[in-house]
Amino acid sequence: MSTAPTETKDKSKADSTYYYFKSTPAHIAKNYVPQKIDSNGVMPEQTPRLPVVENTQGSAWNRMGTWEEKDYSKWARDRLKELLLEMECPVFSTGELKISDVVTAEGDATILYLRGKKRLGFELNLKAKWKGKVNDKEVSGHISIPSLDSDDWPDDIEVLITNPYPPPCGY
Repeated sequence: MSTAPTETKDKSKADSTYYYFKSTPAHIAKNYVPQKIDSNGVMPEQTPRLPVVENTQGSAWNRMGTWEEKDYSKWARDRLKELLLEMECPVFSTGELKISDVVTAEGDATILYLRGKKRLGFELNLKAKWKGKVNDKEVSGHISIPSLDSDDWPDDIEVLITNPYPPPCGY
């Protein structure tokens, strides 16, 4: 009663040499016979090896140059603070301005290595104070870049400049 199906199942396993599929012809199945790899780790000759591409960027473990991401957020925030404080605004006929203090520099910055190519990605928010002299009067205010983003760079950057003092007549 229950022995008949088992005998049929066992017989079908014995008829095929490749994972018990009857549809695989024997002359093709012999190409897939498992081969022992020797202690040197040399691959069998019939197995093609992928060419090893020397990756000059990224980590040593990522020799094929696939996806790799490195966080440069702290460095980017610190460097932007330095650059803003060192930046010289253009001198104009009625005065001069300078960034006096960087209030906040927040956000993320990464370098992506994707298929052997380096790509930059960042999303930062900056707020700073400025001061200067216009028409021999001391002036000050704030500058804000609410979304400094690699997607918008360099074409579409919103810069907000505030001045608590009303401009003199004629401006």
